[in-house]
Amino acid sequence: MSVYTLIPLLPLMAFLTLTSGGRWWGGASHKVAIPAIGLSFGLSIGAFVEVLSHGPIAIPLYRLIQSGNLIVDLGLYVDQLTALLLLLVTMVSSVVHVYASRYMIGDPRYNRFFAITSLFTFAMLMLVMSRNLLMLYVFWEVMGLCSYLLIAHWAERPAACSAATKAFLVNAVADVGFGFGVILTFVTFGTLDIPQILDQASSASDQTVNLLGWAGGDLHLRSVTLITLCFFTGAMGKSAQIPFHVWLPFAMEAPTPVSALIHAATMVNAGPFLLVRLSPLIVLSPVAMTIIAVIGATTAVFAGVVSLTQSDVKKILAYSTISHIGFMIMTCGVGAFVVAIFHLLAHGFLKGFLFLSTGNALQVVHAHGHTASDSGRDGQAPRLLVAGALTLACLPPFVIFSGPYESLWTVQQFASAKAAFWVIGLITVFCTGMYLFRGMLSLFQQELAVGVPGGEGPVLTRPRLFSSSHFIGVIVGAIVMSCVLVVLWRWFAQFLAPALTRPVASLAESSPMTWPFLRGSGQALWFVVPLVVALSGWGFAYWLHVNPQRSPWRRSERGKTLYVLFLNKVYVDEIYDVYVVQPTLRLAGWLWKTVDLGGIDRVIMSIGGTSVALARWLWHVVDVKGIDRVVVGSGGQTMSVAMWLWRMIDIRGIEKNVERLGDQVDATGHPLHRVEPRTLQHHLLVIVFWLITAIGLFYWFVA
Repeated sequence: MSVYTLIPLLPLMAFLTLTSGGRWWGGASHKVAIPAIGLSFGLSIGAFVEVLSHGPIAIPLYRLIQSGNLIVDLGLYVDQLTALLLLLVTMVSSVVHVYASRYMIGDPRYNRFFAITSLFTFAMLMLVMSRNLLMLYVFWEVMGLCSYLLIAHWAERPAACSAATKAFLVNAVADVGFGFGVILTFVTFGTLDIPQILDQASSASDQTVNLLGWAGGDLHLRSVTLITLCFFTGAMGKSAQIPFHVWLPFAMEAPTPVSALIHAATMVNAGPFLLVRLSPLIVLSPVAMTIIAVIGATTAVFAGVVSLTQSDVKKILAYSTISHIGFMIMTCGVGAFVVAIFHLLAHGFLKGFLFLSTGNALQVVHAHGHTASDSGRDGQAPRLLVAGALTLACLPPFVIFSGPYESLWTVQQFASAKAAFWVIGLITVFCTGMYLFRGMLSLFQQELAVGVPGGEGPVLTRPRLFSSSHFIGVIVGAIVMSCVLVVLWRWFAQFLAPALTRPVASLAESSPMTWPFLRGSGQALWFVVPLVVALSGWGFAYWLHVNPQRSPWRRSERGKTLYVLFLNKVYVDEIYDVYVVQPTLRLAGWLWKTVDLGGIDRVIMSIGGTSVALARWLWHVVDVKGIDRVVVGSGGQTMSVAMWLWRMIDIRGIEKNVERLGDQVDATGHPLHRVEPRTLQHHLLVIVFWLITAIGLFYWFVA
């Protein structure tokens, strides 16, 4: 067994140790969890180096099921895609565990928190390393259960319990589609082994399924399309895509380390990972890819616009996550799988940084009772946070709209797909710049007391974020990041290509890995445009902050209506409550009262009452009046016959014989000895005869 088996096994051992130790560990629980996750991170680096040097690693474990054609071999598989995800999951999880060791001090469920986070990390690691679809599906569900437990960590708060329930139910509904996808995959390919399925994908592209065959109808759909849509349904739930996006903003009720873990390293990344893992299957269905692209694009734009109206920083970051994951889903829909993974990794690291930094600032505010800007005025947290937000806003233009991606945008080579990529991408970039800037302003506003006549209190002053030092820092950071990305992108595309579809791999190998400004001014223009759009988002947000009276939301009735509409998230939660939740509850109540109490319970009670009445009737009529009376009557008649025989026949005959024999004995003593044996034989014969007669009469009466 390979040493890389310890990558998921160490967090599992930490979970088992903390669970079995219970309260004994107490405040030292992090001393078990942190080393376990840290060692997993070290082994993940080793696995990455080995994959880089020698290619994918296959680790067979054992055969779980062998029944006919169904063979389930559990094993781990580490290829280029898995190696990158292992680095993201273990690194972010390690940082989150270290951060939580201080953040969660004094929490009464300190041990439980680290046990569940270790199990959460184990589930995500097994998900990305699974070689078998059934194994992947199991840990897909385990991860959902862990998210429920972590979101409801502060169970004494009703909002946390409600958020955890919503997350669990939404994901459970979406996971039904994932389960059907696993079943249909086995029916189509005869195996659940992921590498075998991907190898056989092209040969099974023409198979169809009659969806209405069970109902006598005729609706044929390609198996590949149906399988892809089933898996995408599960991905929509885990990655919070429309219409399953409603659970993620409410998941902010969890502790900040949990939010960072869900948004950066686990859970929401499962959807893009699944689509990229199954990319050889997905590209065979243009219909499914179109649906994926449309839903991803819709989610990206919707969440980006909604985030512009939010005032809570964690809600802004939540809708930022939904928007960026939607963009990744859209890139998978147009075949840009390399783009999706690069964006996933960059987003994961930066979003983890933003969540932990924001949580730290908010914790200081709650602890000391002053503004977040005051808490960070003498430190580096605000500047680092603003720099991280600016990096996240400018990252898509640098890595997504650059020349090396041009040949990877779509495998169909449709102009409409390219146009959608540009339009949705630019909208997402603009919204990202705006809501991140607004989030930072709302978090780090300064309140300074100035000389106000009458002592009316402090006056709100605007932060100075564009000083000369900041401007120079941004320029230097952009240049450094550009140079890093020039080198990183060329290597990244070549490294990841073998794990993706053949069309994408061939494009990645054949496309020139040079930046647009090295290939001509025309291409450089297309690179500058998205960057300008991102900076425009920041500039527009700053202009609105400086001139709030000129906001388009306030200058017209339509603007106010749109603002209220997006402030309330287009009333999606209210629509669900009115048309889904309440009807479901009413239906459940009606079923309980009518079907359960009025139907099933009444039938069961009727059956029970009828059974008791029937048993009572059988006892009175059949048993007491029938069987008992016949038996007692037969016994009485038998006794009467026996007494009559004893009195009238047997006794009189015996007495006469005895008297006669007595006279004879008195007359002659010797004849008595000769007559005695005959008399005994006679009596025995009489007794046997009457016994036989009595038994015969008894059976005759009974019968």
